[in-house]
Amino acid sequence: MTTPAFGHAGYDPEQLAARQAAAPAGITDVDANKLLAAMQRMQAQIDQLQAEKAAGLGVPVITNAELMRALLKTHAAHYLGTDHTDVLRLADDTVDAAKNAAESGDGSILTQLAGKMERALKKVNPGPGDFTYFQQARDFATDHIPEAAAQLVPVPQTSAALASSGAATPVIQGSVTG
Repeated sequence: MTTPAFGHAGYDPEQLAARQAAAPAGITDVDANKLLAAMQRMQAQIDQLQAEKAAGLGVPVITNAELMRALLKTHAAHYLGTDHTDVLRLADDTVDAAKNAAESGDGSILTQLAGKMERALKKVNPGPGDFTYFQQARDFATDHIPEAAAQLVPVPQTSAALASSGAATPVIQGSVTG
């Protein structure tokens, strides 16, 4: 066995060649124009979100959830060999929960979904390497979203009886309404 190169300690050159030959075709091919277009779309989204935040329109929990979803979609577009359907569906649910949490001020459901997101990301983890979009999406799920959810302030609820001008309706036990 020859001396391994820096960063390849323990790999036999023949073993490395066999692993490369076994990799699915097309993984190393990159369409530069598509990649550039995807990066420009993401940058436009980031610019828009930053402009909204500067104008006071962006809510951190929503912004974080939307950025996480956008990063996951970009990652999934680059790695078609892995099924990202479930994790993308969960990302959509996380965005919806973030919108609800921003409206209600209760981030408990969003925090639970961020935990589910973290576990789902472990299932589709591409392994060691420089998977920037995936790693950033994971950071949003594990750190940024839960932190933003913890900073939410519950919206005071007004009692329906106080807001109503009519008399209270009696409730009969065992009665189903709606």
